[in-house]
Amino acid sequence: MRVQPHRIKYYVLGFYLLIVATWQFLFSVEIIPDYLFPSPAQVAQRLWELATDNYLWPNLKATFQRMGIGFSISASIGLLIGLLMGISRVVNSCLRSLFLGLQTLPTAAWVPVSLLIFGLSEHGIYFVIIMSSTPAVAIATSDGIQQIPPLFLRAARTLGTPGYAMPTRVILPAALPSIVTGLKLGWTLAWHGGVSAELIKSSSGLGFLMQFGREQNDAAQVIGIMVLTILFGLLLDRFFFGLIQKRILVRWGLAQKR
Repeated sequence: MRVQPHRIKYYVLGFYLLIVATWQFLFSVEIIPDYLFPSPAQVAQRLWELATDNYLWPNLKATFQRMGIGFSISASIGLLIGLLMGISRVVNSCLRSLFLGLQTLPTAAWVPVSLLIFGLSEHGIYFVIIMSSTPAVAIATSDGIQQIPPLFLRAARTLGTPGYAMPTRVILPAALPSIVTGLKLGWTLAWHGGVSAELIKSSSGLGFLMQFGREQNDAAQVIGIMVLTILFGLLLDRFFFGLIQKRILVRWGLAQKR
């Protein structure tokens, strides 16, 4: 059965309502004690209390500030290294296997390393964010550059594009679809790493709120912050990176504008 595109959003809404209903049902049958498995209403109430007591917004701001600074640095480093990997076989051969290996590490594995190097400082959180996301951005950038049709490069040279302008005028624009995909993956890994670091070595942020809720045996707070973390991750993917990716695909004729 073919579903009309404009109806898909209703199926998605129904799917999430079903999840909430299942959650409420499992709470109602009391398989797990309520202090370990709160209801959706209890979680919502706890989030409201955190917001009205002015605990939620400062911590949310702290997380986004760290992510904004840390991911900007990691994206810049990843794009530069990826560009070098894409245009140089020697650099690509040296760094690709290293970055692929680093990608296999869980993002939380960088937290003990940051503790050893930076201690309980903000620099350690930035370190975790940068190390978690840079390899993904670099690999995606290099892959996008290496997949550029050679005809594009020859046409640019024939039309008089100077060699020093090729990276900014031809190579990076042609590799944009892959680069945006890498940035999305890099952001996801940075988000994981940043919140993981806040769980252990911070006195502010979403990770700190989860850890504080665990110390107080407040399951509603822990689950509520988890839901917020997922929600903000989905919103950023859908309304920031998703919109950028869609515009690029439309620009390149790989998708239709709606």
